[in-house]
Amino acid sequence: MSSPVALPAKSASATRGGALDALRFLAAMFVVVFHFGDEAPVALQSMHAFLGRGYLATDFFLMLSGFVLAKAYGASIVSGKVSLGPFWLKRLVRCYPTHLITLGLLIVMIVGGGLLGFTPDDAHRYDLSGLPAQLLLLHAFGPGAGQWNIPSWTISSLLICYLFFPMLWRAMQRVPGPLAALALGLAILVGANLASLHFLHVEQFSLGFRWNFLRAAPLFLVGLTLARAVQTAQWKASTARILGFGGGAILLTNAVMAGPDMINILAICAVIMGCGAAPVTKAIPGAAWGAKVSFSLFMVHTLTGAVWFDAAEPLLARLHPAVETVSWEAWGLWFGALVFTVAVSAAYCRWVDEPVVAWLNARLFGRKTAHPQVSARPDPRPVTEPNA
Repeated sequence: MSSPVALPAKSASATRGGALDALRFLAAMFVVVFHFGDEAPVALQSMHAFLGRGYLATDFFLMLSGFVLAKAYGASIVSGKVSLGPFWLKRLVRCYPTHLITLGLLIVMIVGGGLLGFTPDDAHRYDLSGLPAQLLLLHAFGPGAGQWNIPSWTISSLLICYLFFPMLWRAMQRVPGPLAALALGLAILVGANLASLHFLHVEQFSLGFRWNFLRAAPLFLVGLTLARAVQTAQWKASTARILGFGGGAILLTNAVMAGPDMINILAICAVIMGCGAAPVTKAIPGAAWGAKVSFSLFMVHTLTGAVWFDAAEPLLARLHPAVETVSWEAWGLWFGALVFTVAVSAAYCRWVDEPVVAWLNARLFGRKTAHPQVSARPDPRPVTEPNA
């Protein structure tokens, strides 16, 4: 590729609020819409097949996780400035408290509701025998019974990926260039999917919750190969944007056609690479906030959905007694669930997640730590160790 774009004095690579930050929020919202889809006045999946593929947004998060970690920690891992213990502990501090708090609130809701005579429609999800695996984050490896807070399987899977990240990224340095990195990523995608079809008789992207580590680990590895491809290539801003917009166009076209998931995944790879390689010269309004809130949005929407729809159902029955109708009120209540979820997630992020993580970091590492202000483009040069 042609020579890299020159950055201004205040490096664009240090600017937050770029396309990947915006996409992180949109992907989290797509997961919420997907999980709330059956509560809509008309089931969303019946309106268009792609609305039943919210799992692709989770696949985006899994690949992006590997991609961004390569930027935030890759150079320090290779140079030996970051050791495995502190690195993994910081990842645990970032993920586990929110999982534990959300699970605790869900337990209170389910047990308290049961004592008051309320039974959830999907009571099979809340099998108490599944709680030990949930608490120990083992529920993506086979032993977990019950689903409880569904999105938490990603933490169960990614913490193992984080444990091996230093070794994996050092090994990735032996991949000589972008074409080799992309070929390796494609081989991982195709190989994992073929293995899933052969042994589990289902596509890798559709694996059940119990075996989702086998879905997460290959996608995390693909994220590392994308990071290596970006790291070893020389990019013009225009080239990166063509790749990102081109991948987005393919994704939208394939979505309209309800085409194969593999095409969707490859298009998402192109979007991540294009957005990650393009310098962030001007922040997209609201993107940095959306990226910050996206993790809370992803984790707590199970709670907000349960609260909202349990309250909305009797209200809707009073609006239209004895008549099952698709009304503007019904759609208004459903869209209200999305607004309610974003508002609660933002409040949770501001007053629960961030203070808890900051307090734990201060206690464990002796200083208040903040999220590293980095872009998603991996930099081969050594950098100062990020704080989180």
